[in-house]
Amino acid sequence: MKKIEHIAHRQAGFTLLEMVVSIAIVALVATVLSQVFISTLRTNTKTEILKDMKQNGELALENMVRMIQNAQDITSTCESTGTSSQTITLLNPDGKETSLGCIVDGTITRLASTSAEGTEYLTSSNVTAGGTTCAGSSIEFLCKGGAGVAPSVTISFQLAQSGTAVGVFEQSSESFQTSANMRNIFKE
Repeated sequence: MKKIEHIAHRQAGFTLLEMVVSIAIVALVATVLSQVFISTLRTNTKTEILKDMKQNGELALENMVRMIQNAQDITSTCESTGTSSQTITLLNPDGKETSLGCIVDGTITRLASTSAEGTEYLTSSNVTAGGTTCAGSSIEFLCKGGAGVAPSVTISFQLAQSGTAVGVFEQSSESFQTSANMRNIFKE
């Protein structure tokens, strides 16, 4: 009878093995959940970077196309076979010239329009047109025109995320290209 009484008064609890197994399971679940959380954060960051880059590129293209379409003339060389350059100079309806191209702003390269009134950046400081100089293929204008034909300009450039080291997960780049035809031919 003493043995039965001893079993009835036995305290309930967890064994050491049960504790170790439950801690291991909790650690495994926490590791998996933290990896999912980190992966989600990285994906969201990459998506935001790409969205910002696309907005910058599309806005820059839109502004350049509008300026080309409304220009009185293209004062840069524009041959019928096509002339490629990193800048293009336009004669505005007000008779003043504006140049479109790449400009170094501190440590990054940005797309900009430059006129007598000053420089207007077409891209934000969050993106770069490539490297610390404007040399190379940051931006290219291919101008085709001829007598009595409205000039056509193909604009090509690539933007990359500025301030992010190469090889980092969030590093991204995007290429942009479009064509614009001058609407106004005021040449005599």
